[in-house]
Amino acid sequence: MAERAPRAHVLAPGGPGGPLVVLAHGLEDGWTGWRAVAAHWPAGARLVALDLPWRAGNDYRWRQRDPGWWLAEGLAPLGAVPDLLVGHSFGANAALELLCATTEPPRAAALLCPLYRVPGAPLGEHAEHRSRAAFARLFREGVLARLGDRAASMEEGLRDRVVALAAGQVGAPGYRAAFEQYHASAALPLGRVTTPTLVLGGGANPTLSRTEAAALADGMPGGSLVFHDTYDHFCHIRRARDVVAQLVRLVEPAPAAPRDGGPR
Repeated sequence: MAERAPRAHVLAPGGPGGPLVVLAHGLEDGWTGWRAVAAHWPAGARLVALDLPWRAGNDYRWRQRDPGWWLAEGLAPLGAVPDLLVGHSFGANAALELLCATTEPPRAAALLCPLYRVPGAPLGEHAEHRSRAAFARLFREGVLARLGDRAASMEEGLRDRVVALAAGQVGAPGYRAAFEQYHASAALPLGRVTTPTLVLGGGANPTLSRTEAAALADGMPGGSLVFHDTYDHFCHIRRARDVVAQLVRLVEPAPAAPRDGGPR
């Protein structure tokens, strides 16, 4: 499994006393997907993006282990507890697994557009078909998000072929991995998550409704929710400045208690 082991990429070296922020990408994505976030993050933080085994073009043999286990493997060589762990989509689910299981959690966490099933939500062939269609849309949207401004300048037929080719390479194992994470999320022991954890979602994201996002945040003692109707699944790329503003608050120093200047 060594060839599929996580690797760390430093996006910003940080400064003395600056927070350690670790970023975990989604399924069929990669560590470079965090460059927009790094570009808007204030100076001083050490930003580390993990290259995880569910990266684009993987062979899915990593599924012999849980995503949370792989994420822990990626964090271990860093030699420090993250001040903030940020996961996107499948990476957010890996972070959630880790938060539910670890005895040494990060000091804060953020789950961007996770895949979450409210306990008791119906399953079956119809639900799986609906989820597969949503995941297929996300994989296509992910290609467009990573293309950025280049997508608008490409000839329409070429752009469609590029998107179809990239999305088509995901195949059944990718859809199955995503659906299994969605399915399993309903059984996670959220009550163990006392770490301050932000759930961030949006109305333009087809895989996490406001109701689901609120249920996830409410299920964690340390949970909180930010939900914007205009955010889509790739808001960390398309709305990077706004998203960073939400994340930075999780590592800002707590305000000092006011001094009592009166007589004693």
